[in-house]
Formats: sequence, C-alpha cells, structure tokens
Amino acid sequence: MQNSREPDIDEAGPSTSAHNDPSSQRRPLLEAPTAAATNTEDDGQDNWEVEWDVYSSATSANGSDDSASSLSEAGSELGLFQRDGERLEGRRRVVVAGILMAVTVLSLTAQTECTVYVQRSLGWDKPYMILYLTHSFYIVLWPGLLAWERFRQRDKPWSRFFEDHFFVVRRTAQYVVYRTMDLTVEQTAESPVMYMLRTCFVQCCALNFAAVTWFMAANMTTPSDLNAINNTSAIFTYVFSVWLLKEPMRVKKNMAVILAVVGVCIIAYGNPSDTAEDKADASYPDRTFGNIITGVGAVLYGLYRVLYKLKACLPVEASAEMNIMFSVIVGSSIGFFTATVFWIPLPVLHIFGWETFELPGLAAAFWTFMGMVAGVFLTLSFLSLTALTSPVLSSVAAMLSIFVVALYDWLFTGHGLTGATLAGGSSIIVAFLLIGWSTYEETYPRDREESLELQRIPSRDEV
Repeated sequence: MQNSREPDIDEAGPSTSAHNDPSSQRRPLLEAPTAAATNTEDDGQDNWEVEWDVYSSATSANGSDDSASSLSEAGSELGLFQRDGERLEGRRRVVVAGILMAVTVLSLTAQTECTVYVQRSLGWDKPYMILYLTHSFYIVLWPGLLAWERFRQRDKPWSRFFEDHFFVVRRTAQYVVYRTMDLTVEQTAESPVMYMLRTCFVQCCALNFAAVTWFMAANMTTPSDLNAINNTSAIFTYVFSVWLLKEPMRVKKNMAVILAVVGVCIIAYGNPSDTAEDKADASYPDRTFGNIITGVGAVLYGLYRVLYKLKACLPVEASAEMNIMFSVIVGSSIGFFTATVFWIPLPVLHIFGWETFELPGLAAAFWTFMGMVAGVFLTLSFLSLTALTSPVLSSVAAMLSIFVVALYDWLFTGHGLTGATLAGGSSIIVAFLLIGWSTYEETYPRDREESLELQRIPSRDEV
C-alpha cells in the first residue's frame, strides 16, 4: 500500500539530482499529485486524490517553498492572506472546541444517569461488566469513521478507498510519532504501527485501571468521599501537565483547579442528608483504605489524560479535522485492547462470587446499551478536546457534568436542588471559565499581537 502512494510523494518533491542535497531532504507530505504526475497515469484509470490532502501546505513544483516564503514576508499580499487564514483556522478551532466541550458534558451526564438507573433502579448491579462493555464498545469508532468517509466518497472504488484511508492513517501516525508534520524521507519509511500499539495499550491500561479503582472503592467508602476524591484528578492532571508537558504555571490555572476541586467538595459534603448518612462510619469499616484506592484512581486518571496529550496527539499545526480523526483511531484501539485483554477478570470475579455473571433483563440491556453509546460520544469528544486544547481544560470541563447531573436529578427525579449544590456548581463554572480563558490566551497569542502591530506598508511608488 505504501509503494502505491510513494510515486505521488516523489513526483511532488524535488528532482533526482536534488536528493543528494541535505537541505532538500524535507518536503511536504500528503500533497496532491502535480499535473505532470497525473498525466503519467494510465488513461484507463480514474485519477483520484487522497481525501485529506487538503491539510498539506502547498509548495512549488520543484519541492521547495522558497518562493512561497519570500512572498509571505510581512507586508506582502500573500503574507496578509496567510495571517488571515491562520486567524480563521484559530477561530474555527475555538468553535469546534466549544462544541466538543458541550458534547463531553452531555454525554458524561447521559452515561452517568444510564449507569445509575441500571444498577439502582433496575437491579443489574454488575459494575465491572458494565465497565467492560462500555469501554469495549469504543471499538466501533473506527468502523464509524470508515462508514462516514465512504458516504462522502461513494464514487471512489473500494480498493482505492481503503488504500487512501490507510495511507492517511499511517502518515498521520507518523506525524504523531515524530511530533512534526515536516517529515524526512527516512521518517516516512519507518512504520508507526508498533509505537501506536504500545501507546494505545498503555492508554487502555491507565484508563481501565483508574476505572476499576472507582468500582473497588465504591463499597468501601462513602459516596461523598468517592465523588470528591475521584474528582481531584484535575489536580493531578495539572501537576502532570506541568511536569511532563512543560506547561507554564499560570495564576488563572491555579485558581481554576482549586475552585473546581472546592466546588466538588461542597457538592459532595454540603448536602445535610448525605453528610448524616456518611457519618455512620460503622457501615464503612474500610473507609480509609477505600479513600486510598480512590486517590490512586485519581492519579491514574490524571496520568491517562496527560499521556494521551504527550504520546498520541498531533503537532499543534494540525487541523481540527485531523485531530478528531486520529482521536477516533486511538479510541477505537482502546476499545480493541479492552475487549481482548480486560475480559480476564470476569471469570475470576464470578468464581470468587465478587460479581457473578447474570444476563440483564430487557430494560437493563437497553439502558446499558444507551450508556455504551453515550460512552462512545464521551470518548470521542474528550480525546478530541484534549488534543485541541489541554488536558486540564478537558478535565475541568468533565467536572461540569457533576452540576449538570444535579440539575437533571432536580428536574426529572424529584431530588431537591440544595444551596450546597448551587454553590459548588457555581464554583465549578467559574473554574471552567478561568481555565478556558487561560487556555485560549496560551493557544492563540499571535492573533492579538499581530492585531496590535498592524501598520501601513508604503507602496512601490512611495518608496
């Protein structure tokens, strides 16, 4: 498959004599074939282009972008158009990130409500089985992407469709491996398969182990402790981001993380009925140990988010569509590893009687499936949001679902909306706005700097 695509890359690059020049070893990839390259194809074959070629930067026919760079100097017409294009792409990424945040909050709320309804109201209390089914269902993301792409390219032959798709996936994975979209010839020859398999397997283990700790501690500690400690993952996400991603420490970020955790604690411990129930320590003899397990899970959740940003995300210059597409690939890989590896605890749990296997009823099966669908949307939106912005922002955005769940319970299940819930929710909302503004300032600083430095360029006649 690679050999069938390399002629397009070679023909769009420098001439044979230029291959000996070290400065010409870097050239843009996923570029559409030139007119000369297209004419060399057989007349009896249709001329198709890779669908994602639009993400490549245009260069001259000889593979050098010197002419383009000379025209893009400050004050030139091309330079102004390029800056306008960057601003439009930046605004577009902001809009996409906003949509992804909304999908993350709504899908997490839907998954929570479905899971709680199945276990408490319908009586199918099988937490690990629900976890296994939900995470394994992520595998449908890649087939879903294939179906969407096929719908958009209905006229393309199937063989060429799959060839182009896997070529794009392979090239995008190489961008991730080498952290650049300006690959050398040697880098394009290296297969990214083993790197991506290792990375996705580590992601799968971090996510599932973190989720398992939550279920392990559910019967050891109080619901308030479980909720509050689990959501301290935002703190660990921030710590890992500063340590591993080298993100700068900002006052706004510090305040946002503190406010978010404080808001969760207010919601968890501020309800009088819950507090009275939680004070019955005799019913939770292993409360301290359960809190420790929950804390370990919070650390793993933070590590999972930061590792994804560090090891499985595209360079910053990649477009929103590329980030979403590759998030689909990673999410589907997590589902594959979950389905093939994490079934092992199921017979162990059944043999020891910790969670005996039982088929769900019709209603429980339906709402479990709805929770699985919500989990797919959650994973896609959460991974894409992390790739486009930062792990801290996506972590705080997910915490908004706590307040949204409380609102849902108030509107549809008859639970009262207490002052503690309103105060905690307000604190989380303020934290979310702070972290969002801080992330925007870090991600798009050049737009404001350029707008302040615009000045009139004298014409040739004036010079």
